[in-house]
Amino acid sequence: MERISDVHVREIRDFLLKSLKDVERLRKAVGKYFSWKPLPAPRKASVYAVDGSRMTKRLSGAIVYAVSASAIGERLYYWNDIGMVFPYKSVDDRVALHMDILEKRMGTMALELGADLVLMDGTISSAIITPPTYVTSTTRELYSRHGDKLLNAALEFLDFLDEQWVEWREKLKEEGVLNGFSLPSRGWNGEEIFSMLMKRGAKSIKGSFWWVNDKEDLIVLFEYLEYLHALDRLLGGRVAAIAKTFYKSDIVKTVKAREGEKLKGTPMIIDTPVVASLSGESGYLPFSYVKSPKGGFPRLVAELMVRGRFQNLRKTLIMDGGQIVGARIRPAYVRFAEGGLIYLLEVPEKQDFERTLAEILSVAEDEYVVPLEYAHHSVVIKKKEFDAYVNAVLSALVGEDERFIDFLRYGREPLE
Repeated sequence: MERISDVHVREIRDFLLKSLKDVERLRKAVGKYFSWKPLPAPRKASVYAVDGSRMTKRLSGAIVYAVSASAIGERLYYWNDIGMVFPYKSVDDRVALHMDILEKRMGTMALELGADLVLMDGTISSAIITPPTYVTSTTRELYSRHGDKLLNAALEFLDFLDEQWVEWREKLKEEGVLNGFSLPSRGWNGEEIFSMLMKRGAKSIKGSFWWVNDKEDLIVLFEYLEYLHALDRLLGGRVAAIAKTFYKSDIVKTVKAREGEKLKGTPMIIDTPVVASLSGESGYLPFSYVKSPKGGFPRLVAELMVRGRFQNLRKTLIMDGGQIVGARIRPAYVRFAEGGLIYLLEVPEKQDFERTLAEILSVAEDEYVVPLEYAHHSVVIKKKEFDAYVNAVLSALVGEDERFIDFLRYGREPLE
C-alpha cells in the first residue's frame, strides 16, 4: 500500500468535521426524548460469561475448521471441536453457526448447573430475528417436497437432541471440558445421523428412504435445528448480552420520525456518537428498537412450534401476519465508567432490567465486564497454533494412507 498521503488525511478530516455538525444538530433533538440514567447499585450474583471462537483452513478437497466456546464464572467450562466439511452451501456461515450453537449450549448449561445469570457476547436480538438465508431457502425446498415426512424427521431429531443434551451436561459438570461430538447432524465416528436415528427406531427415517437423495440439504437443515434447539433453551433462563461492536441507529431514526421537517436533510448516522455527546458520565440509556419486517421462519419451523417445540423462542418473537418484526428484548446503551466506551446491553423483557444490570455491575471493573474479558481471552483460537495443529493432524493422516493427500493439499503452499 502507498504511503499515507495528506489528501487521505484531509478527506477523513472533512468527513469527521461534517459528522460533528450532524451530531450536534441531532444531539439537541435526541436530548428532548432520551436521557442517561444513573447505574444501579451492584447486586451480588453468580454471573457467567460465554464467548466463542472459530478458525478455518481451506484445503484442496475439503475445509478443516475448529470451533470453541467457554463459560467462565465460579467454574470454567470449555467445549472444543474440530471437523472437516466439503465446500457445500455457505460453509463459512455454517462454521459460524456451529460456534453459535456451542456458545448457546454453554450458556444454557451454565444456567442449568447453577448460574444466576449468563452474559453472552454480542446480541440476542440478531440471533432471534434473522434466520440465515441459506437455511430458509433450503428448508422451504425440502418441506415443499417432503411435507409431513420432514416434519416427523425433525421432531425425532429434536427428541434425540434432548437425550443427548443430558449426557453433554452431566459430562460437562463432571469434567468441565467437552471435546468432539458437538454436532450430531454431521454424524459421529464415521456414522451418519440417518443411521444413528434408525438405530433409535426413528419411524420417519426407517419407514422409507425419501431422504436418501437429499442427505446434504437435510444435514444443513438439521444443523439449523440444533441452533434453534440451543437458542430456545437459552431463552428459557436468565440471560443478557453485551455487544462491543454494533451499528445501531434506532434512536436517531426514532427522533427523526418525531421531529419531521425540523431534521430534514440530516443524514442517518449511527446512535453511538450522538448518545455519547449527551453525557460523559457512567450510566445507561434505555431505548426501543424500531420495528420493521425481518422476514419469517420457514413453514417447517412454524409447524414445529405448533407441535410444542421452540416455545421460549416463540414467546420472545414479535410477529405480524407471519412476519418477524422484532423481539421482546429491552436494549440500552451502557457506559460502565466515566468517559468510558459505550456498549449495547440487551435483556429479555421477561426479566427485571435494573436487577439484571445490577448483577452485571457486580462483576464489572472500570470500563468492562471482567468475566466477558476472561471468556474472550480463554477461548480465542490463534491462527499460528491452529495451523500447527492442523498440519500435525494432516501429516499423521497422510502417513497412515497416502490416498488422503488429494483432499489435504493446501493451495497456498507454493507461496509460503
